[in-house]
Amino acid sequence: MDTYDVIVIGAGNGGLMAGATTAQKGLKTLILEQHNLPGGCATSFRRGRFEFEPSLHELAGWGPPEAPGDVRQLFDSLGVAVEMLPVGDAFRTIVTGPNGYDVTMPSGVPEFVAAMERQVPGSAPSVSAFFQLAGAGARALGYLGQGAPDPAVLMQDHLDFMKVANQPVGTVLDALGMPQRAQDILCTYWPYMGTPRSQFAFLLYSLMTYRYIAMAPYIPAHRSYDMSLAIEQRYRELGGEAWYNTRAARLLMDNGRCTGVVTADGRELRARAVIADISPNAVYGAMMDPAAVPPNAAKLANARTPGFSALGVYLGLDQPPEALGITDYSVFIAETADSDEEYRRMHTLDENDFLIMNCLNIVNPQCSPPGTSLLWATQLYAPETFADVTPQEYKALKNRLAAAAIDRYEAATGVRIRDHIEEISVATPATFARYLATPGGSIYGTTAGSGTPCCPARWPWPRST
Repeated sequence: MDTYDVIVIGAGNGGLMAGATTAQKGLKTLILEQHNLPGGCATSFRRGRFEFEPSLHELAGWGPPEAPGDVRQLFDSLGVAVEMLPVGDAFRTIVTGPNGYDVTMPSGVPEFVAAMERQVPGSAPSVSAFFQLAGAGARALGYLGQGAPDPAVLMQDHLDFMKVANQPVGTVLDALGMPQRAQDILCTYWPYMGTPRSQFAFLLYSLMTYRYIAMAPYIPAHRSYDMSLAIEQRYRELGGEAWYNTRAARLLMDNGRCTGVVTADGRELRARAVIADISPNAVYGAMMDPAAVPPNAAKLANARTPGFSALGVYLGLDQPPEALGITDYSVFIAETADSDEEYRRMHTLDENDFLIMNCLNIVNPQCSPPGTSLLWATQLYAPETFADVTPQEYKALKNRLAAAAIDRYEAATGVRIRDHIEEISVATPATFARYLATPGGSIYGTTAGSGTPCCPARWPWPRST
């Protein structure tokens, strides 16, 4: 019987980093991955002469060498070398409905505040206060991370954190006196977490926004798969072992303690600790005897719903961005800035109009062959919106949704791309479910709310994805 100090299930970047960390500490570590490649979503695929990413990976805590963020520091501490490129502007956001706007916002807190003041006169004090509260939240989390927090210290040194951490974003922004237009622009990033600002905890949104704006996101120079390979290579250099095409089927339990893993081919592997870089639904619902699942863990899993999945439309264009008039790396497009209304629409197939469009060439001109462009659309959907699609309907539906996304981008930006599409590939929640084995193809984990039972064994997806 094979015995390890640590077994990691899943070779996504989280699993790879966990494995590298334990291997660096001298622990005998094994990573099990059901796919034949590492990386999870952080991978790539080719169509013709273009190399696409299934899901764009931006690291918001990277930072420049002279002011490294915590993510860069983590990579450096493990000796993982990967070339990263800074994204320029924070985002462009276009609201096409009544009282809409078309705004491009820069990275950097002072620059962002100044740009917001130009867009919404009188907004600078409240926007500055938002970033101050975000910084206070980060410091409070640093204190809490030290363990055994003193309530007196929290009340004295982190009072702002105590007041606003769990308040909805909208409630706090109203209390700061932020004008509605400024709130709408500031909350452009809300779909990244799949929760509207009326429900989104202020602490989480403010920290995410602060990290994006203050340090600017970075992207891998040679696609996300290069980042995955760099972590995997370093993991092996540190003595780690990885088995691909190997699915972890069941956890071995002994008196409430996990003692190992049984693979799909029946091989028993023992370990002092097991780390699962996969959905809790899969762990508790398919890999453990229900009686062995800790009650609190089951309750927490059942209290949450799968986060959003996505429609991805990957486009290889036969012209460079400048010839087509593409100037933005990241564009958010919606009919309304009302996140509650857009959230509702994301639970429908035909009303969903929220679109995120990225052109990788704006940050990395060498990402595609000379004279071409890489452009892709991301449209978020609640997983259940695809659950009743039949195999007979599936192909026509995904083609229709892809065409609608292209039309929406062209109408909002005035950029014509349809006649320049050389390659196109379309992914749906069914595709992500197939390759990620997450509930409903969720790409954003889970969200709080009325839950889905701990792990339906299968979602009724069409077979052709």
